[in-house]
Amino acid sequence: MALAAAMLPGLAVVPHAAAEDAGYFIYAHGFLSNGIAGYRASDTGAPAPISGSADTGVPNWPQAATPDGRFLFVAPTTERRLLTYAIGPDGELTAGATLALPDVPIDIAFAPNGRDAYVVTGLTNAKVVALSIGADGVPVPNGPAVPFGQAMDGVSTVAVAPDGASLLVTSLFARQLLNFDIHPDGTVSAPRQRLGTGMNPIFATITPDGRSVYVINELTADVSAYHRASDGALTEMAGSPYPAGLLPHVPSITPDGRYLYVPNMGSSFISSYRIESDGSLTALPNADFAPDKPGTFAESSVMSPSGRTLWALGTDPARGGEEILRRFAIGADGVLDLDESMTIYTRKFVADGRTMTLVPRR
Repeated sequence: MALAAAMLPGLAVVPHAAAEDAGYFIYAHGFLSNGIAGYRASDTGAPAPISGSADTGVPNWPQAATPDGRFLFVAPTTERRLLTYAIGPDGELTAGATLALPDVPIDIAFAPNGRDAYVVTGLTNAKVVALSIGADGVPVPNGPAVPFGQAMDGVSTVAVAPDGASLLVTSLFARQLLNFDIHPDGTVSAPRQRLGTGMNPIFATITPDGRSVYVINELTADVSAYHRASDGALTEMAGSPYPAGLLPHVPSITPDGRYLYVPNMGSSFISSYRIESDGSLTALPNADFAPDKPGTFAESSVMSPSGRTLWALGTDPARGGEEILRRFAIGADGVLDLDESMTIYTRKFVADGRTMTLVPRR
């Protein structure tokens, strides 16, 4: 299960403050379910289901939205292709272009400019596929795929630095974080750095100021932390790694860069941290994901645009692995408070990987 989780890559979006007033959409798919469950949501009030459920095939791995909130991209691995959906004004999804990929797609990330996107492919002999996204949402390859460089590179997750100058990729079997330069035309260099991590590194996450990077180490149950210099170079922080729960997974950072949250697939709680001015982490009280549902643990998280609400998705074994969506308020001190009045069963199954996306309403 740990390996499958690492192979199955929430996307945190940080837009302008007006998006908070308009609310947002939350989309979730299950690893073992066809289709996408969508909700119109906000920091308060009950989410409303979005009608329809766009077909995605089975199994599903990553999903991510363009920064402007106009398109959602999903990758079913068995067909080695990227699916595009236009997001309507009420959150409805309309199928669009499909792009064939050279190998199994593991994760997707978009550059801040919304024009450049990156898919990492391959269980071994991994590659970065750079894409250009047209105004109509159609993806086209941007140059040849770039190999990571080693046969055991693969099962990778990807993140783009806020300045759009670096692509950070985890390599699961090699236990490394790879640092690629992004050229002005959106293409990428060969890896400029390889840094050691813990076991099963996944989901590199970068603070909004671009100065600190955190990598989730699934099997060593901790978080590696790195300084990122103005030229994009990475160095591991003193004190790294920091303990988490069992099988930590898709993290989220508040838009102000003050707090980091890490759900744990093998522990009942979400790990919480205060990000200090030097990038180091101070543990805050853990928050139980589903204290009323023993054995139901969180796997993925997304942050609301306001930075005052964390959404987490988990799997309920008592309902055959059905996904459950829960909301947490973020206190002024960064401590999470579960909204016990709100429990949503999505009718999708097995929340394993990057299966949730938050999209601000336009």
